[in-house]
Amino acid sequence: MLANVNGAEIYYERVGQGRPLLVMHGGLGLDHTYFRPYLDPLADDVELIYYDHRDNGRSSRSTDISAVSHATWADDAEALRQYLGLGRMVLLGHSYGGFLAQEYALKYGDHLDGLILSNTVAVVDYMPTIQANAAARGGPEQLVALGEAFGRPMNDAEDFRDMWRRLSPLYFHDYRPDLGEQMDAGAVYSAEAWNHVNAHLLPVFNTLDQLAQISAPTLALAGGDDWIMPLEQVQRLTDALPNAEVVVFQHSGHFPFIEETDAYLTAVRAWLTQIRAA
Repeated sequence: MLANVNGAEIYYERVGQGRPLLVMHGGLGLDHTYFRPYLDPLADDVELIYYDHRDNGRSSRSTDISAVSHATWADDAEALRQYLGLGRMVLLGHSYGGFLAQEYALKYGDHLDGLILSNTVAVVDYMPTIQANAAARGGPEQLVALGEAFGRPMNDAEDFRDMWRRLSPLYFHDYRPDLGEQMDAGAVYSAEAWNHVNAHLLPVFNTLDQLAQISAPTLALAGGDDWIMPLEQVQRLTDALPNAEVVVFQHSGHFPFIEETDAYLTAVRAWLTQIRAA
């Protein structure tokens, strides 16, 4: 389905019934498909709304992506909420989607019953740690891909796809080729989105001094073996939030809903029950 909101066509899918849970994917340059089918069982308890950010996936591309900011993507999410008539909702942001979820919570927090920040941080100012983690766990192919990822713009979607497939093993505690194949199978890649955020938006993203303004109950989910959003950085995020709790998945990297699906779903369901009762 396409929603014409905020000057863009936003692709979305709705699964289940109940309290709405809007899901923000990461990357950027990826799309919502890597969440599925792993999060789908939550549809027994909530209505899942998956969507692709503008300039990503199956959503429309901007004439001038340089004019697109985190505020744009937060405004898109709010416009989509209104378009779908969701009322109050829970928001889940994973990885870079967690950056955008923080931006949404800071601007539109009055519409949130809860915030789930999965494998995300408040600022990426620890690049030496990321490089050391990559060197400790990656092979030559991953290290070359890492150099490309942050060292040059991607030429097009296929170039980005090739880099991402080579880099992906770093993101897992126990990588299996079939996981990479499944993630790739339905994905629509966007080199433009990846290039834009890495060159212009990621370097200036920092919500640490603003997080005290977020009053929504927050669940932070972390991988014990996440090389790029390590536990100490997730803890730094939650220490700045006034109403947050952390669940760590010790046998997962950056995608615990894939590597420890049952434990991840159990943690989310328990927290949703907790905030429902509050």
